[in-house]
Amino acid sequence: MCGISGIIDFAGAVDPAPISAMNHIQRHRGPDSAAVWHRRNAAFGFQRLAVVDLSHGDQPVTNEDDTVHVVCNGEIYNHRALRRDLAARGHRFRSRCDVEVIPHLYEEYGSGFVDHLDGDFAIALWDSTRSRLLLTRDRVGVKPLFYHRDRDRIIFASEIKGIFASGLCEIGMDPQGLSDCLFYGHTIAPRTFWRGITDLPPATVLTIDPRGTTERRYFTPFQRADPDLPLLRGRAAVERFTEVFTEAVRKRLPDEVRAGVALSGGLDSSTIAAVAARRCDTPLDTASVRLRGEALDETPLSRLVAESLGLPNTEVDMTGARAVELLPTSLWHFESPFWYGAVATPFLDLTADMRARGLTVGLSGDGSDELLAGYDFYRLMKLSGTVEKLRLAAVRNAVWKGATAWSGAPAGIDTLMASVADRRGELSARYGEVPPWIYLWSALDDTTTPIRPGDLPAPSSLPTPPRHDTLRRQLHFEFYTRLPHWVLPISDRLGMANSIEVRVPYLDRDVIDVCTELSPDMLVHHGTEKYVLKKTAADILPRSIVRRRKKPFMTPVAPWYLSGPGADLAYDHLSADAVRGHGIFDPVATERMWRTATTESGTLAATAAEWSCMAVLSTHMVLDRFGAVKTAGAHA
Repeated sequence: MCGISGIIDFAGAVDPAPISAMNHIQRHRGPDSAAVWHRRNAAFGFQRLAVVDLSHGDQPVTNEDDTVHVVCNGEIYNHRALRRDLAARGHRFRSRCDVEVIPHLYEEYGSGFVDHLDGDFAIALWDSTRSRLLLTRDRVGVKPLFYHRDRDRIIFASEIKGIFASGLCEIGMDPQGLSDCLFYGHTIAPRTFWRGITDLPPATVLTIDPRGTTERRYFTPFQRADPDLPLLRGRAAVERFTEVFTEAVRKRLPDEVRAGVALSGGLDSSTIAAVAARRCDTPLDTASVRLRGEALDETPLSRLVAESLGLPNTEVDMTGARAVELLPTSLWHFESPFWYGAVATPFLDLTADMRARGLTVGLSGDGSDELLAGYDFYRLMKLSGTVEKLRLAAVRNAVWKGATAWSGAPAGIDTLMASVADRRGELSARYGEVPPWIYLWSALDDTTTPIRPGDLPAPSSLPTPPRHDTLRRQLHFEFYTRLPHWVLPISDRLGMANSIEVRVPYLDRDVIDVCTELSPDMLVHHGTEKYVLKKTAADILPRSIVRRRKKPFMTPVAPWYLSGPGADLAYDHLSADAVRGHGIFDPVATERMWRTATTESGTLAATAAEWSCMAVLSTHMVLDRFGAVKTAGAHA
């Protein structure tokens, strides 16, 4: 919906001049209007993407006596019900803007106002009477918010580059951020890739005033309100899920601007399009990426879905040369060496096409796999548990090999997964439960160890999940790792880069709550993943779409970015001379890894090397673009 920024100084007056620069660098997040607000020791900036109350929705919004000011990125979906309740309590409103309910909720509930919000949001609230700043984000981190603190001064923005644009923060790489990118593939909040920049964790309320700082987490995923109630099963589970998911789609369909669906042809986005068209009676435009001539292309499936629903579908062509051309822009928006986001660059052209056709909102299937156990990993985990329970050690390796080959995993991953299973005790001591992506993290770790700077810290630790069934404990890790740091940044950054607000119905508040109450066999049922969703979609989508196997969106890595059209770019960042010039990674080991990635296609070694090469290449490109100071202790 917009880009927000601000500067608070508890020790003295704030110069509002930097706010204009912070606004300007985030203009892509809100090109419709801009505002700068200033009161002695507080200043807010706002770039608006007009979606709700097009004529009167500018920010900051305030309460009746102008003592509480709010800027918000996102949308509050239950604002009409909140407004009615607040008006009955005597509050007066100046517009129909959804964000205007927030200062009035704050007057009623203090920092607990966030518990009443149903929405996707990042909020900054300044209470001038109490000299108090509140920063908060939605439950799962759909909308980003970063801050820098220097004694009594706090600088915040929707994007890190907004903080840098203030000129009040030095730019330098954080070794912990680099370590996390090399191990997990991304950073882990509250750390970022940049020294002194904090990523406010999802579901967190940060309160800062002259007396100190408090931080409250207001939501824990998969924590049941009443563990003694029976879990939802069978038809009742499907009916309840269908009801709340339909409403989740409905509430995200805007009244005043046009919307579309980013349609991949997979179950997740196809179900959104079908629910909107057939259950909400709101046909939408759809758009798909066509990887011309590539085995990974899914446009025949997206075409089938669009035709079955009678929806117009635009196919945006993508080639390796175009993806390489877009890569610097993607990394500029990701602001870190987020290698998987880099290979999702076609989404940039998809959202540019949507914007060119007059769309402002896009609906995406993000979050479904993390909520409903949609990855092959969860079936493999269930198979592993069965093998161990039946004491089938003699056939375990054969089972792993057959299962991973069936899932399309690279050759050799069965050996890695078996070795990880053998280290279960060691890994559980660290994680409390082996996370679902430990196999990939281990592969990345093994590949990047020879190239790492010797003084990098260990990867950030993860929180221990609450007591629950094993599947929910595994999914809990998704809500702390992949979902807020991998999946959602692709939608937000590459959508807002072209002024498209991407909305994610699967991560609706009520959908998450219902999924928490589902029996695990409604998620993975006799080897069928996302069972409850497939039952929901059975009568509104073609059978071939409902039954198809999960296939994450990817572009070819080595053929596009490390050779072929990307050969020159790879040489500039992965050759021994180039690596030596950047002064971070080991030049000989990096060049060897590059050779593995481009000559041993189809093996686990090559796949892990591809990922690690993208991490190195992305690190160099991000540091070059942001002009960051290189880490100490680099390789000679």
